[in-house]
Amino acid sequence: MKTSRLALCLLMTSVAVHAAPWPRVKPPPEARVETIGEQIRLNGIPMHMARIRSRSATAELLDHYREALGKPVAHAQVADTHVLSQRRGDHFITVSINATDYGLSEALLSIADMQAARQAADRPLAFRLPAGSEILSDLESVDGPISARQLVLENAHTLRTNLEQLSRSLADRGLTPDGPPLTDVDTAIVQGFHGPVGEARLVLVRHDGSTRAVLTLRLKRS
Repeated sequence: MKTSRLALCLLMTSVAVHAAPWPRVKPPPEARVETIGEQIRLNGIPMHMARIRSRSATAELLDHYREALGKPVAHAQVADTHVLSQRRGDHFITVSINATDYGLSEALLSIADMQAARQAADRPLAFRLPAGSEILSDLESVDGPISARQLVLENAHTLRTNLEQLSRSLADRGLTPDGPPLTDVDTAIVQGFHGPVGEARLVLVRHDGSTRAVLTLRLKRS
C-alpha cells in the first residue's frame, strides 16, 4: 500500500510539473481576438495561437506588445512584418505584426510548449507515407467535435504512386475517393475522399523530378 501511494504521489507530481500554466499576453484594448483552434500541434509541438485585429496603427500595436511582453524581448523586421519573440520558462512566445488591406493592424500570437517540443522529435507519425518521404510540415488542430490535420511532404515518387499509396493509408482510416480526381494532368492531381469518419483532400504537384503532397483531413472526434 505504501508503494502504491508513493507511485501515485510521484505520478501526480509529474503531471503537475508538465502541466505548467501557459503564459498569458494581454491584448490591446478594444482589439478583436480570435483563437485559432482549441488545441494545436505544429510538427508535434503543442501550441496556443490567436489572431488579434485592431484599428490602432502598426507602431502602436508594436509598442503595446513590447510592453506586454516585458524585457528581454527580441525584435526583428522582415519586409513590413515586425516579429517579437521571447522565451518564458518552458514556453516560447512569438508575435508577428503587420498591416492588413482593410486599414487594420493584425497580430498573430503563438505560444509553443518547448518542454513538449523535446519529446515530439521521436513521436510516431501514426500515418503510413510513401517510402523516402520528407515531412515539411505537420499541423494538427482540434476545434469542437472536429479534429483537423494537414501534412505537407515531398518525395521522388510519381504522382500516380503517391496517389495509390496515400489512398491506401486513407482507406485504413475509412476514407475512400469520392469520385474521379478533381484535377488530373501531367503535373498535378487533386483527389477528394470521404467516409463515415470525415473527409480529406489530397493535392499532388510534380516539379523538377519530385512530388509535393498536401494532405488535409477533417475527422470527427470519437
